[in-house]
Amino acid sequence: MSINLVQAVNAAISEPIAEQLSRQFGIPDQIVRQVATRIAPGLVASLMDRATLVPGSQSVYSVIMQHESNAHIADQLSKLIATTGGLKQLETNGHSLAALATGQRVDALTDAVASETGVPTQATSALAGIVAAVLFGIMKRHFLLAQWGLPHVPKLLRDQVGEINATMSNVVAAAIGVGNTEGFTSGITPRLDTVASSLEPRIDGDVAVAAAPVAPATSPAGKSAPSVQSAAVAKATPPAPPPMRAPVRPFAPQRSSNKWIWVLFAVLAAILALVYYRGFTQSGSVDLNAAAATQHITNMATPASSAALSTAPAIDSAPLATSANMPITAASAPESASAPKDAPASWKDAQLLFSVNPAGVPAIEATVGTEAEKKHLIDTLTARFGKAYTADVSVVPETRPATWLSRLNDFFPLMAVPGAEAKVSGSKVELSGAAADGKLGWADRLKSALGGMFQVAAFDVDGAVATATQSFRSAMKSLLATDTPCSGDKLTRVLDLQVVNFARSSAQVPESAYSTLGETAQLLKRCAAQGSMVNLDVAGYSDAQGAAPAKLEVSKERAAAVRGYLVRNGVPPQSLTATGYGDSNPIADNDTASGRFANRRIEFIVSKH
Repeated sequence: MSINLVQAVNAAISEPIAEQLSRQFGIPDQIVRQVATRIAPGLVASLMDRATLVPGSQSVYSVIMQHESNAHIADQLSKLIATTGGLKQLETNGHSLAALATGQRVDALTDAVASETGVPTQATSALAGIVAAVLFGIMKRHFLLAQWGLPHVPKLLRDQVGEINATMSNVVAAAIGVGNTEGFTSGITPRLDTVASSLEPRIDGDVAVAAAPVAPATSPAGKSAPSVQSAAVAKATPPAPPPMRAPVRPFAPQRSSNKWIWVLFAVLAAILALVYYRGFTQSGSVDLNAAAATQHITNMATPASSAALSTAPAIDSAPLATSANMPITAASAPESASAPKDAPASWKDAQLLFSVNPAGVPAIEATVGTEAEKKHLIDTLTARFGKAYTADVSVVPETRPATWLSRLNDFFPLMAVPGAEAKVSGSKVELSGAAADGKLGWADRLKSALGGMFQVAAFDVDGAVATATQSFRSAMKSLLATDTPCSGDKLTRVLDLQVVNFARSSAQVPESAYSTLGETAQLLKRCAAQGSMVNLDVAGYSDAQGAAPAKLEVSKERAAAVRGYLVRNGVPPQSLTATGYGDSNPIADNDTASGRFANRRIEFIVSKH
């Protein structure tokens, strides 16, 4: 006996309830229901994502059975929201329960729903608390009536996949950190099934072995939540079976085990004594080199002990040491397929690039050094996004270990943001597109999540233009202070510092370039007036995006536009030509926004025409 949680919440927030809430918040009742129908799938999906691990399922179950979860809330909702105090208490309880169950605040969810519906964030947040309180009350009632326990948490949430796929928007999916709706729902079922099977009581010989106990969740006030064996549950569930006993194993009694342990210790002591004796009887002096070699062999023979004693993260001298998040396949890859401890300086950093289309589907490109790293990356992406992603992963042996592989979870939320772009090269992270929007704060989020292991920077086009303009004016000032400002090489080095940041697919000179091109025109006119006219070719270049003919044509048009602007501002037309070179001669990579920005350029070349 299952239940559709989203539909149950929507039914509880009926038209009369929506009218009451409408009067409380001052928004139309239709909008109240619209907000509720968007919040409920997000909350249920957050629970599904949390329940894909055993501790997460335990937390969800513990919260469901808390005293604050009101199993009668659907019947009492009208009375509970009748007063401002009751409404506020319900909202607070809902937020607290949701935070405990999902492991995170619901602020990101409410912000996303507010942006989708146009409802003020404060009202959306209040409605989210109410929806959460209703959701957990409905779940508690269902668990009590069905006499369900912990193993039914992932089963119930697995049954919600179809509803979530139909009702949750990609914006909400991105906000709660599960990628996009299709990818999330296509990959969540097997993960929930795995947890459900691990929580089922299993039989070991003739004795049942219970699933791990549920650790009580901590309430916002700091008190422990009631355990799942609380009186409320006891009344609704059949009497618990007597305590389980470990199976009796007559052929391996504890006393006998202890005896063999002591025998083993005695044998080891005898061996050590023999080695010790032979060391002193066969050598009359101590050889320091031999001692060092013996110590080295001892360390190699006991890596497990050394690893157990070390609690520090992997150091630079062992770049392939795996963290807890690394897969077994990567850790156990054959040595021949692994990068050496000290990679040669000529080796390149492992790279991860991704861009997200308007539908929230990420396209990933990566370069790693081993097949094990490639498998880890593909498996992790598939587990997160299902089939809703594309990946092009190259294995280049002369590549340093991919340190970012163990931190993929920190990048997953960004991989669901439409328009986001990022490049991870070694320990450097460059954000562009929507990811570089300062208002969204992705740079700060990643810096906080990644700690000091990575350098995170967001590419800002306006900032880059402003910096280039400042450099140009400083160099121009220095050039004018010399005796030979019209010297061809000196002149072009300064002129090339300015940026003409054309809009995409446009050949119209942008206003941001008017002042620098104006200063260029003044200098060239001055040189011509002094009899030192410099003949220049205005060279236009594009980035690598688009078809080759289109790139060549737009570069020609942009070079001609700059030449035309200078001529209109008094530069002798016979001193200037214009040539387009397409995407040839790039000065940076085209994988990032900053690289493409650098490649879309205008250069001034001394000509002899």
